[in-house]
Amino acid sequence: MAADEVLVLHRRMRSPRLESLHCRAFELRLAEDGRHLILSRYTELYCEDRSAWESIGHHRVPLVSLVRWMIGHGAQEDA
Repeated sequence: MAADEVLVLHRRMRSPRLESLHCRAFELRLAEDGRHLILSRYTELYCEDRSAWESIGHHRVPLVSLVRWMIGHGAQEDA
């Protein structure tokens, strides 16, 4: 995965009421340094009165830490 590529883990759009639209997405990408993964969360809410609300969060974790966690907590699969 190149630094400019994104893996979409989850994307959902729904309309809880006729006058609103709720969008949510979780994406994973490799940081430019190639040593960290970045998980991004996006939440947006649009309403009929043209009001909007947005929340964006990014979580960064070193690849080494993620691999160590997976080895320590994951189930080993036979090849």
